[in-house]
Amino acid sequence: MDENVNFQQKAASAIPHFSINYRFNVNLIPTSWSNCLFDLSVSICFQVFGDQKFDVGCFHDLNMILVFIVMPGNSFEMSYKIAQIRLVSSHPEVYEPCDDSFALVDALLSDRNNLLELKPMLCMEVGCGSGYVITSLMLMLGEEANGAQFIATDINHHAIRVTQETMEAHGVYAELINTDVASGLENRLAGSVDLLVVNPPYVPTPEDEVGREGIASAWAGGENGRSVIDKILPVAEKLLSKRGWLYMVTLTANNPSQICRQMMKKGYASKIVVQRSTVEESLHIIKFWKDNDIEADTNDAITNSKAVPLGIVDSVRSQIQRLSFWGSSDINTTTN
Repeated sequence: MDENVNFQQKAASAIPHFSINYRFNVNLIPTSWSNCLFDLSVSICFQVFGDQKFDVGCFHDLNMILVFIVMPGNSFEMSYKIAQIRLVSSHPEVYEPCDDSFALVDALLSDRNNLLELKPMLCMEVGCGSGYVITSLMLMLGEEANGAQFIATDINHHAIRVTQETMEAHGVYAELINTDVASGLENRLAGSVDLLVVNPPYVPTPEDEVGREGIASAWAGGENGRSVIDKILPVAEKLLSKRGWLYMVTLTANNPSQICRQMMKKGYASKIVVQRSTVEESLHIIKFWKDNDIEADTNDAITNSKAVPLGIVDSVRSQIQRLSFWGSSDINTTTN
């Protein structure tokens, strides 16, 4: 019997009640047999990683991603928790988890081992919205990040309440503050944030839409979608510790290369951790970190690292999420 088919049968018989809600994004591309378990809402993917080939299956229960990696003569299982969509609270005036949220969590998952090596003591999200990202971060780091503290801010007071409900549903805790970016916190937290995560309002809009109350504050980014981003960057620079990392969602229209050049002048190296295209937009998750030896050369703003090319990924989510098709997703595999 074909080993791939055998794996599918074993997986189906072992956990027939599971439905996929999220995929563990490690440079996955679909295979011709991924539909074999479609009725179980399970996405089986094929990974090409260097010269090694692995069969990868991703399953999701109430709060756990199960990732099965099968090699000839060898198999093992590893699991990571993230926020469960069905447990994420909502409000009409709060931005719900969407493609950009999933891409940001993918970026954090892909860098999880490096994050654990970083041993962040203070983690912060600016613009927590529904709480999906900050909750996922706390869950994926888990007990291995023992001692880490978490803070999340949002200008929308409804988002603070929704995030609180989301965290309570997952059994995690963070300090939540209703403020614009980090207003009132900059001096207290200056130089102490080891991990900063931001999904800013990046959609190009008229300037008069920026900073409005309610859900519009989650996406209205002003001219070229840069008004809020350019406001956040100097704050991030002040908050980050010397070893701090910043993960930020950007849109192609935001000119991410220019953002990287801007940060490079401040001594920050950068790279695109996840690049993903959808029907409506092309997203980039950029990671920044302080590099004392960096040269302020605008032509070398983005640090390139070897990446495994990725085709269209077939991501099957649970009954409460729609079927999404990603155009592309490139994940760098270096350390930093």
